[in-house]
Amino acid sequence: SSRDDEFFNVMKKTAEMIKSYGSLPLGELLSTGEIKTNIGDGINPKGPDSKDLEDGTHQDAFTKEEIKQHIQEHIDACKWFRDAGWEGVVIHCGHGWLPAQFLSPMFNHRTDEYGGSFENRARFTIELLSAVREAMGEDFLIEMRVSSDEHIPGGLKLDDAVKYCKICEPYIDMIHVSCGHYLSSSRSWEFTTAYAPHGANIENAAVIKQNVNVPVCVVGGINSPEMAEEAIAAGKVDMVSMGRQFFADPAFPNKAAEGRADEIRRCLRCGRCYPGPSGEHETEIWTIKYPPLDSCTINPDTVWPASHHKILPEEMPEPEASRKVLIVGGGCGGLQAAITASDRGHKVILCEKAPVLGGVINFTDHTDHKIDIRNFKNLLIREVEKRPIEVRLNCEVTPEVYNEINPDAVILAVGSDDLILPIEGIENAIPAMDVYAADFKNLGKSVIVLGGGLVGCEAAADYIDHGIDTTIVEMKGALMPETTGLYRTAVHDFIDKNGGKYEVGAKVVKVGKDFVTAEKDGKEITLKADTIVNAMGRRAHSCDELKEAIKVPCKVIGDCVRARQIGDAVREGWTAAMEII
Repeated sequence: SSRDDEFFNVMKKTAEMIKSYGSLPLGELLSTGEIKTNIGDGINPKGPDSKDLEDGTHQDAFTKEEIKQHIQEHIDACKWFRDAGWEGVVIHCGHGWLPAQFLSPMFNHRTDEYGGSFENRARFTIELLSAVREAMGEDFLIEMRVSSDEHIPGGLKLDDAVKYCKICEPYIDMIHVSCGHYLSSSRSWEFTTAYAPHGANIENAAVIKQNVNVPVCVVGGINSPEMAEEAIAAGKVDMVSMGRQFFADPAFPNKAAEGRADEIRRCLRCGRCYPGPSGEHETEIWTIKYPPLDSCTINPDTVWPASHHKILPEEMPEPEASRKVLIVGGGCGGLQAAITASDRGHKVILCEKAPVLGGVINFTDHTDHKIDIRNFKNLLIREVEKRPIEVRLNCEVTPEVYNEINPDAVILAVGSDDLILPIEGIENAIPAMDVYAADFKNLGKSVIVLGGGLVGCEAAADYIDHGIDTTIVEMKGALMPETTGLYRTAVHDFIDKNGGKYEVGAKVVKVGKDFVTAEKDGKEITLKADTIVNAMGRRAHSCDELKEAIKVPCKVIGDCVRARQIGDAVREGWTAAMEII
């Protein structure tokens, strides 16, 4: 591994940048073993055992010689990091990667000194950590990442993790407690979603801390300074680690330290940044191939390698003058546009036809599954109120209102309306958003949800939560066909485990007050319930008359382009505001 190629120089520069903030740069070493991701290099994976994998690939077992060689490769990588100015490494021994494969009786059936007893199965890790410590000396930081519980059938449990940490402790400086397994990302909480608890690993980390004398760090769905502070103050852990939360708001620690916790954008755990492997429902046939999303729903300023920005935010041209900007619509896209435009020195007038800001996202006031989205919506409203932005509520922008304001630029963020398809009796179905507004009081004991996309399935999860007998009817061959990955699995599992029912491949042909007729497999089926809910989607709100009246630069953003997700509205609102110069 060269010390003068571009990659080394980038890593050197990165270490210098991290140190310039008074922080310590640690690299991560991860050996995937038999769970070799598809990088198409033609080299078969290796693991503790010799076997044929599910996809037909043959895997050889590591020989003793290859184990020594692989440990040397870790040492070489550590030296490479040190030469690039890094202070240490995290060696990943959790999530079902190679050290965890050696430790697990599910993956390791060896009969030599690397298999059998717990000590033998831990031998690979011990030899790896002790060799790295000996080669790198006491000044090089070694952090060990573990799964406190793999949360898979037959997987490693907390008492295994405690034993593992105790025997590895002499060679390491810190233990980083996670959980889960790569082969089951959503169900095992390797990544938590909105359907898993916040701080999912704190109690397990506390047990590990009671059994070791090195510092213990915890990760997993921690998105509030209160939760982090409580875990540290109670002596459960020494340190809190965050991943996705730092995409959502890199200034989290500074805002917490300065008493500005109410300004933190708390991670939604929505999986837009990392949808994950296609999850536990990957056998289904997708009608549409969706690209990975790879951006943050609530932080439009995140820059990614496959960047959505054609230019770095800090290199965007500053406005030549303060402009009068009219923003039509106070949903999340309009609110973000108002914040960004105001921060760039423009005079902002935000008009919202409803008596409150928040737009369609106000439905989150009625469901605890969406507490993080509710927090985000409320944060945007607070941020608007802190700025010199003129907010006009109960104000529908007509051509007359536009002429009276006479702005220099306009951002249209008028959102979407319920999609009412031409189905016989569709007027008998209650629109999904009306159910939230009525706090679920109008549903009776049983409900049929028309539409099994993400909106219909998340609504169904809320009805199930309220003890209502729920059946989803979806035309396509699977629930939530517009999404893949961790989050889809989490919603699907919630419905499956809590008694939700569904008919897929079923086209609704008639809706009554208490029944639905659908075509499935060439036959007609009739389902009965107290209430029918329409969750067949939303369509962009048209404002053609207003568009025609506008004679200045005008950007159309979010759902009024086409109905999509919060992240699209937020990013487009930010971008539209940045482009006003």
